Amino acid sequence: MITLCVAPVFYRILSMPVPENLEIKQLDLELNGSCNLKCEMCPQAHGREREFLSKLPTEVFEKIVTDALQYGVQSVSLHGSGEPTLNRDMPERIRFIKEKGLKCVSFTNGVKLDEQLAREIIDAGLDVLRISAVGHDREAYQKWMSKDCYLEVRDNIKRFVELNKEMGGRTEVHMYHLASDYANRDAEAAAYQQNWVAYTGAYAEIWLMHNWSGDQDIPYARQQITGATQRRTCGRPFSPLLQVRAGGLDGHHGAVVACCMVLGKDSQGVLGHLDDQSIAEVVGGDAYNALRAAHREGRFDDIPYCANCDQLYDLPESLVWTNIPGRKYGESKVAAGVDHRTYGEKPA
Repeated sequence: MITLCVAPVFYRILSMPVPENLEIKQLDLELNGSCNLKCEMCPQAHGREREFLSKLPTEVFEKIVTDALQYGVQSVSLHGSGEPTLNRDMPERIRFIKEKGLKCVSFTNGVKLDEQLAREIIDAGLDVLRISAVGHDREAYQKWMSKDCYLEVRDNIKRFVELNKEMGGRTEVHMYHLASDYANRDAEAAAYQQNWVAYTGAYAEIWLMHNWSGDQDIPYARQQITGATQRRTCGRPFSPLLQVRAGGLDGHHGAVVACCMVLGKDSQGVLGHLDDQSIAEVVGGDAYNALRAAHREGRFDDIPYCANCDQLYDLPESLVWTNIPGRKYGESKVAAGVDHRTYGEKPA
């Protein structure tokens, strides 16, 4: 079943064929929809929709990854919103991906990243581990991440970096921070470098906060920063990236959603379900085509999860600081050639 999740005006658009030369370079695949933290800047803190809190069944996971192979997938990123370390099969999921010859990335908050799990995921062949650690010092970390585990998470990351070197250095470690004070972002970045990067020996990147497709208040407004009066497509509907949730509507799993930003209102952004549909059926379906048409024509207000999204304003300085080699604003974190701003079709 395809659930149309866009404004009624879209329903008049007839089905279009699957985009020519369908390409999926990056597959963002959520293993688990729930989380063990309630971070202030994340919609999970305010209650995620129940249908999206489940774990992704093994058979659905394997079906999706195998299906994506025919479209040239390069990397699979085990994230969506939920905490993947809550899925005890995480190391086996990594191993399955690596056996297919693909790059594998995962996101975590690092709370459960003890030595045993660290060894298991390094041994499974994880290419990149990205750790969300928002807060330039202990006080800021507790405010934004909701729990005073600053010291423990720093030590977990430091030990992971050490273990990785001992085991051959196969996994690259990236930390992820969101600047909370735009006016003092440089000072905040300097503190983060001292307290996190220097201490752990990991790579890191610092971004400005975003508003989760208009669903979340943030300390500063992207539109005011840019002074922009015109919106443009973020590029995601035309990107060779597929965003898949663990849960779904009406008991389904593997819901394809418009982008990662729809967290908190996943149900509005469902474009299909990969437990009983193929990737080609979803990407070529009515809901996906309606989304692309709206972005092509600049009708962002017709889409409830796009209307107030701050990603419609171009802001290169949203990447405040990074020491990750080759990392640039607008590029995918995990797959070459995926730039949400410029990839594929443009609006007229």
